[in-house]
Amino acid sequence: MNRRLLYALLLFAAVALASCAGEINLLDETKLRDTSLLSGEPCGAPCWNGITPGETSYRDAKLILQSDGRFKIGEESEAEGDDPGRVFTFAEGENADCCQVISRDGETITSFMLQVAPVMTYGPVFDKYGEPRYVAGQQVSDEQAYAVFVYPDTPMVIYAYVAGGNQGAVSVDNKIIGVMHMAGAEMQELLTCARLNYWQGFVPLNTYAGTEEFDYVGSGVGDEAICPES
Repeated sequence: MNRRLLYALLLFAAVALASCAGEINLLDETKLRDTSLLSGEPCGAPCWNGITPGETSYRDAKLILQSDGRFKIGEESEAEGDDPGRVFTFAEGENADCCQVISRDGETITSFMLQVAPVMTYGPVFDKYGEPRYVAGQQVSDEQAYAVFVYPDTPMVIYAYVAGGNQGAVSVDNKIIGVMHMAGAEMQELLTCARLNYWQGFVPLNTYAGTEEFDYVGSGVGDEAICPES
């Protein structure tokens, strides 16, 4: 997997996965019905279902999911040429693929994305994990957008649905639609390369969606040695 593709997944995986089915519906009840972000069972973030970025091997992650009767492995991208990166997707039951497991070196899991059904709201997540350090926003239609909450210390990224597009509000009532767990090095790359606004509280999403009103980290270019081309 090239670095441009992986970087795109970090901020846009929720939309990319949803759009595979044609019409985008970010509040998709067929996605992973999972509340472990709140329960911490069977392990707490950034671990999920016994898989921890930066620790669990690619092979073991596949075996964990294959041995769990709830999940079905979907597509897999093998290493190509000089790029050792590998990716596989999985689904819950017979539903469409919801989630992606990524290894940069083909050996150890470096990040994974869970696109989840809207069974959690941001309020309890906020109560458990506290304020995010950084936020971004992305509109996908006139009526749908999502906020991206970045927690560097965990490290994880949480995606929450915002009704009304960029004019909608970031609030405790936003439905959680995705979670990205990652190794520390992946988080550092995100912070180096991405344009992320500092947390400014529960405000309209357009505050965080490409505006110049607030300070931000990253530039979308960053260190050429690790950042994808702009």
